[in-house]
Amino acid sequence: MERAIIVYGSNTGNTESLAGAVAEELQSRLDVTVQNVADISPDDILDYDLILLGSSTWNEGELQEDFQDFFEEMDRLDLSGKKVAVFGPGDSSWEEYCRAVDLLEEKSRELRADLIAPGFKWDGDIDEDAIAEIRKWASKLH
Repeated sequence: MERAIIVYGSNTGNTESLAGAVAEELQSRLDVTVQNVADISPDDILDYDLILLGSSTWNEGELQEDFQDFFEEMDRLDLSGKKVAVFGPGDSSWEEYCRAVDLLEEKSRELRADLIAPGFKWDGDIDEDAIAEIRKWASKLH
C-alpha cells in the first residue's frame, strides 16, 4: 500500500482541521500519517509516496510560523518521483490570499516534485462546506 504523509502548520486549528479531513478521505486507500510540521524534519517526508503540505497564510503572505524553518530546510531535498499536493486556508480580503499554498507549490516544483493537483485554497472559516470541498479535492489524489 502506498504511503502518504500530511504535514501541516496550524495556529488556530483551521489547517489542522483540513489535514484531518484529508486524512479521513485518503485512509481507505493509502497508509496515512499526519504530522504537525513542528514535530518533523524535511528528511522524514522522503519515506512517503504522496506528500501533502498544508499551511495557512499570515501577515504579508508568509507561511505559518512553524513552517518557516521546515520550508528553508526543504532546499536540501530532491523530491523527484514524489507526488505532492498543497492546501491551506486564507482570507481573500488580504492581497496575499493563500500565498502559503503558492510558496509551497513553487518550492515543490524547484525540488522536482510531481504536483498532482492544483493547490486547495479555502476562503474563510473552516465549516462543513470547507470539509466537504477538501474531501472532494483529496478524493482525486492518486
